[in-house]
Amino acid sequence: MNSEERSTAGVREEEHQPVVQLRIQTPRGLWSMNEPKDAPKRPEYPIATKIEQVIADARNVFHFVEQDSKYTLLRGNEVLEPQRTLASYRIVEDGTLLVLSVQGGNA
Repeated sequence: MNSEERSTAGVREEEHQPVVQLRIQTPRGLWSMNEPKDAPKRPEYPIATKIEQVIADARNVFHFVEQDSKYTLLRGNEVLEPQRTLASYRIVEDGTLLVLSVQGGNA
C-alpha cells in the first residue's frame, strides 16, 4: 500500500464511525427516521456527536426559536450534558428515545 492509499484508508475509517438512529420526543411531536414527514434532517448521528448538536437539530426541525428558553435533552430522568457525546452516555442502540425538554418560552 502506498502513502496515498494509506491516507485514503484513514479518511474512510474516520468517516465510518458507528452511527445511531434516535427518536426524539419534543413538545411539538416525535422526530424519528420517518416523522415528521417533511423534516429537513433525520436523527441519525455518529456516536461522537455532541448532545448540543442533537438539541440544535431538534429545535430546527420543529422551529423552536425562543432564545430565552432552556433546552435540555433527557434519557429517562437523566439530564444529558450538552458538551458530552452520545458515546459518553453509551447511546449506541438504534431507536433510543430521548426527550427534548423546554423550560419557559412558548413550546
